[in-house]
Amino acid sequence: MSAYRAEESRAEELRIDGLVNVRDLGGLHVQDGRVIRSRQVIRSDNPKKLTEQGQLDLSNVIAPAVVVDLRMVMEVDHEGYVIEHESARLVHHPMNPQSGITPEQIAAGGADNLVDDYLRQLEINASSIVEVLSLIADPKNRPVVIHCSAGKDRTGIVIAMLLDILGVEHENIVADYHVTSANMAPIIERIRSTQVYQENGLAGAPDWIFASEPETMRAFLETMTQTYGSAEQWALTKGLDAIDINSLRETILV
Repeated sequence: MSAYRAEESRAEELRIDGLVNVRDLGGLHVQDGRVIRSRQVIRSDNPKKLTEQGQLDLSNVIAPAVVVDLRMVMEVDHEGYVIEHESARLVHHPMNPQSGITPEQIAAGGADNLVDDYLRQLEINASSIVEVLSLIADPKNRPVVIHCSAGKDRTGIVIAMLLDILGVEHENIVADYHVTSANMAPIIERIRSTQVYQENGLAGAPDWIFASEPETMRAFLETMTQTYGSAEQWALTKGLDAIDINSLRETILV
């Protein structure tokens, strides 16, 4: 694992009992000198393991208006969903990973690295990503919690595209992605012991599936920019309204 030190601009890690990879994007700086407001966009791992104390923590620390679940329908069907904050509205925008998690899937054309997985998701899951960005653009939907299973890949793609649109330096996006590395051990243990992931092969997937190395996000951002011009240009071609782009910048940044 390569060493990486985050810049002075970084998200705030939160303590919510039952979550292990949760942080508030508030505090990240953008290139024009503004800063992301606190308690606007929170990224997280699966809240399925929230304890009773965690439910109270969620209400007291975040009080989300909307919780966005990026897990596949199959994951939700097997694991269910429990969140008790009375004002939180659950929105499901499933994203399908593109990595091959078994040798047979890789041989059949599944991505054998995370960079290719993420780039393919920009096309395969474009509608879900755009719908989430549009949802975030409306201040009434914030604070918003965005999660998948680990809060690393699908959540990482949505957050990376949002941060690029907001104007966060790529190296700070990379640093935020890499924070997940220190949080992965309990998530991997949870995945390896969960029936649905044992059935689909993820529980026995190779180690690279569970990594969040800075080189991965850096390569994704570089190739995304070379291919589409920017996250903003990608989003506009995929159906995000320019009004939403403006709202993201004017209502999230201070």
